[in-house]
Amino acid sequence: MKVFVCMNSIPMERVQTLGHLEIIKTIANAGADGIEIRKELLSPDDSLKELGTLCRELNLDIYYSAPEFLIGSNLQMNEQGFKQLVSEADELGAKLLKLPLGHYDFTETDMTQVKEVLARNLQNGELKITIENDQTLGGGNVNTIAHFLSRTEKLDIPIELTFDTGNWLYTEEVPLKAAQELARYVAYIHLKQVKRVKGEWVTKPVSMPLLPEVMELLERFSDTCPVAIEFPVTLENIETYISLLKMEQEVSHERA
Repeated sequence: MKVFVCMNSIPMERVQTLGHLEIIKTIANAGADGIEIRKELLSPDDSLKELGTLCRELNLDIYYSAPEFLIGSNLQMNEQGFKQLVSEADELGAKLLKLPLGHYDFTETDMTQVKEVLARNLQNGELKITIENDQTLGGGNVNTIAHFLSRTEKLDIPIELTFDTGNWLYTEEVPLKAAQELARYVAYIHLKQVKRVKGEWVTKPVSMPLLPEVMELLERFSDTCPVAIEFPVTLENIETYISLLKMEQEVSHERA
């Protein structure tokens, strides 16, 4: 199993002080297999090409995340925005582009248009596209995501799912039930632990060893799905979390 690190798991002040290049070096030295570059954390001084070159030199797989909705407020896919993101992902050398679903409508969204947009903009066929269950009622609803992905499957549209283990709680869904419903679509996993603090959901570092319910959840997915750390870590303890996650998965597979 590959372990990725999301850039938003690193304290913001360290990213701003040290810059992406130094953080990437630290993540590689900590034993990560890949890194998720977040568009919203990039500064005007960051060069996608430079970041991608460094990642490849350090043997890090690259995934690219953007906060733009796949389906816009007009209930249709925004081709102009998608085209720009694909261009950025290609410049970075990313293997996967992750987006929130957005304003998908069961009847109004034109899935033929979605298919045509992907066909026009993914001509090399090497960039994988996923939606992610986010913290909104529309983009984090199991039935909505299942409906969308069932249609992409029937129409042979190459879109898969990034499964965020913690975001389901924000939309009052049960993660294990979501996994049972959606596991066959999952290409990438965001691992986090979410707890109620003063009436609000807050992301916390996962318990180590992993809780039984977390292990049960992860076992629903294919061994080929990378697992990303998307909970708060420091540059000092990230190596420990990466090694513990890999160890946990090895033990789990041996039991299986």
